[in-house]
Amino acid sequence: MELYIKKWWGNYVGGCDDSLLLLDYFGTQEQSNFKLSEILSDIHLNTPLKEDAVNGGDVYFSIDESKEPHFDMAIDVVIDLSAILLESIKNGEVDIKKLDPSSEYSNKFSISTSKDDAMLLLNALNKFIHTPEEYELANFMDESELEELVNDCKEISSILTDCINQMQQ
Repeated sequence: MELYIKKWWGNYVGGCDDSLLLLDYFGTQEQSNFKLSEILSDIHLNTPLKEDAVNGGDVYFSIDESKEPHFDMAIDVVIDLSAILLESIKNGEVDIKKLDPSSEYSNKFSISTSKDDAMLLLNALNKFIHTPEEYELANFMDESELEELVNDCKEISSILTDCINQMQQ
């Protein structure tokens, strides 16, 4: 099965160190069926999302008691997780090897979500779309790169919005 998100994944969406770290999170998990609410809690993204504090939020996960990898920018995680959620909704599962062929992980997983949890993630993505220059990420991209990323995010957001609107509460 071809990646639904192939058009966006690997350039600005899914193309940074935080993307690989997010895939490490999924690769180190024993389960194959995730709830978005549990993912947000595991990676400590739930509080920044609820408090509208994604820009500058400290997002990380625990592998064991001695290892807590931290993401560089929470907005990277919001963007990539939105795309991964869309992949799971559209194809029924996500194959880590298709997202990163060189990954040491080969598991497949799916993500289920409530409408409220999906909206929490989508709202953060939409806030970035409307004010990308307010995010630290903008400091690492030139104007055309940022515009391309925002356009990719708009497309992902539009499709994800349609999917969320079709969900039952």
